[in-house]
Amino acid sequence: MWRIGTFVVMHVALVLLSCSFAGTAEPFAGTPTLRGTLVGLYRLAVLIPTVVLFSFPYWKQLLRAYSSEAKAAVLALAMNVPGRVLEAIWPWYGRAFGWFIYVLARSFVPGLTYEAGPEPTIVGPFQDTSIVFACSGISAFELHAYIFGLVIVLDWNCLRKGRTLLVYFGCLFFMLVSNAFRIASLVVLGNRGFADFVSPFHNSAGAIFFCSIFLVYLSLTYKWMTEKPTVSIIG
Repeated sequence: MWRIGTFVVMHVALVLLSCSFAGTAEPFAGTPTLRGTLVGLYRLAVLIPTVVLFSFPYWKQLLRAYSSEAKAAVLALAMNVPGRVLEAIWPWYGRAFGWFIYVLARSFVPGLTYEAGPEPTIVGPFQDTSIVFACSGISAFELHAYIFGLVIVLDWNCLRKGRTLLVYFGCLFFMLVSNAFRIASLVVLGNRGFADFVSPFHNSAGAIFFCSIFLVYLSLTYKWMTEKPTVSIIG
């Protein structure tokens, strides 16, 4: 009974603490700042009272028995982390991202120049392209989280969990690189006489592009992610 009593008391303490700091924390909730991160971590504090319900040896036994499910839970909780990280580092990452796109496109467009700033701009003879946060690939991260999560749910029993985690983060990197090539191609087409064609469709075509990239990546890694280790019998 003392465990249940402690569990209830800890929850009451969390509720009272939340009420007292609600006005102070609300302006920072969901923002890509250190205070916003602390608010997000505090929201996860609601899980802490659960620790007192079982003894430490029992928790070790439980985690050992359900280690794969624990990894999946951590992955699910971390689904939005890459997007938050990208949003936090965008002032620095955006400039490097814009420069990389410029390097990719300048060989195909004579006279292309790069202007650094809060919103880096690639200046061309017929079209200027500003690199804003919406161009960062944040929509690809969200799409990737949903589709990859669906794959994990459907194929849970045949997944190799360690490899699945590597494939997940590898896909994030693959999305970032492919997004740079996508925007570079738009810069080239816009400055090669196709500006009127590119402008109306570059947003809606992004979802189709990222879905295609994800399917290509998954087709290349799916077998490696799901194949079971072979057991050789010597005798």
